[in-house]
Amino acid sequence: SFSWSLFFYISYAIALIPCFICDLAINKGLTWFWIVLSALFLAFTFTNLPKHIKKHKLIFVPLSMYLALCLLLGVCSIYTNGNWFLIPVMSVLFALIIIFVPIYISRYQIFSKIKKYNDFISIAIDFVALNILLIIIDVYCVTYGYSSHHWYFEFGLTISSCAYLALNLLISIKFLPINKLLKTSIILLLIDFFLYGLPPFVKVCAKLIGFSGSYLRFQGQAIIEKIENNEVIEKSVEDSAVWELMYFGKANKDKEYKRK
Repeated sequence: SFSWSLFFYISYAIALIPCFICDLAINKGLTWFWIVLSALFLAFTFTNLPKHIKKHKLIFVPLSMYLALCLLLGVCSIYTNGNWFLIPVMSVLFALIIIFVPIYISRYQIFSKIKKYNDFISIAIDFVALNILLIIIDVYCVTYGYSSHHWYFEFGLTISSCAYLALNLLISIKFLPINKLLKTSIILLLIDFFLYGLPPFVKVCAKLIGFSGSYLRFQGQAIIEKIENNEVIEKSVEDSAVWELMYFGKANKDKEYKRK
């Protein structure tokens, strides 16, 4: 145990000290060094910190890792003058909620009275967390010009609600007073309906509300040219390139624009 901890302490020092010296020498101050420091602190929560936590590791180890990751993201956001900090932080929190909430409910005695309904409660918490995340993304997109209008109430809430109801329907089958083979048959039938019967209905609803969101991906040759005074002064060719476009929005109502 001591050799394990000592190995990582020495490794962190070897990584940290040169970065500290180089940052001072090159930038005459500490700039990107804080990114390295926070990244090593995150690594510390994976390698060394679990050995120092004696009780309730299942709570404090993931919490410490999450806080360390938030610190790293915050430092990166400040260093790059970014405004994206809240989205990755909430996304990671949402993932942790999905993983650990059902574990906590089933493991700790304080939740013994609701343990029987662990599936329903966990999915309900996931649903609330997902919608908070969607609202944050919606506000971010509109505030910083990535979307011209708010889309959460139009289709974000609708899609998440349909998924929530579908999951609850599947889970509720296990409480039916029938044999396991029949339960399995019903579940498979519902899954088949959700996979093949529901998409056409969703497409019809999307057309009715004027939604034209799409995810496009192209692969091929990319040519970038810099032109000055009608002459190509610089050219770059990439034989294997990928172009991706994800659009969350409504169909344009301008008929003249559509004709173009």
